[in-house]
Amino acid sequence: MQILVFSDDELISLLSTEKGSIAFDEIYERYWEKLLRMAIFKTNHKEAAEEIVQELFTSLWEKRRNVVINNLENYLFVALKYLIINYLKAKIKDTNLIDSEGLEIASNLHESMTAEALQSAIKKAVSLLPDKTQVIFHLSRFEEKSHKEIASELDISEKSVEYHITQALKFLRLQLRDYLN
Repeated sequence: MQILVFSDDELISLLSTEKGSIAFDEIYERYWEKLLRMAIFKTNHKEAAEEIVQELFTSLWEKRRNVVINNLENYLFVALKYLIINYLKAKIKDTNLIDSEGLEIASNLHESMTAEALQSAIKKAVSLLPDKTQVIFHLSRFEEKSHKEIASELDISEKSVEYHITQALKFLRLQLRDYLN
């Protein structure tokens, strides 16, 4: 049975002393699960999230004597945010998903991390639609074609186009419910 007896402020103070390992262990026990859940949510990859959280705690231990921490929880979550940003930048580079113009955007990723996650979730959800519905949805929403243009291009009725768009939107609302307020 683990009894947490120190406040965050006390842990910050103890971290740079000879009792640093005790403080570190308590910080780890107190925050690792919350940090891991956040990392998994942001990266959508459990193993990468575990590595990121481990890197965070390793860095905290290595910097324990020099780091200035005013609010422990804020410090940990901000540090996690930047480690996740670095992970996502590296992932984007490694998979060559973006061009040189996109690399400039990636350097400002911290401002659009939520938008990036949403865009990824939309792509994933759209890929789960039936093939014909995907094509119709893509023509409607990404190429901004009217129902009449889509019907003509695919040689189907406008009602059929409406049906597929309605089904796609229902499915996407369900798949993206975590992003909708």
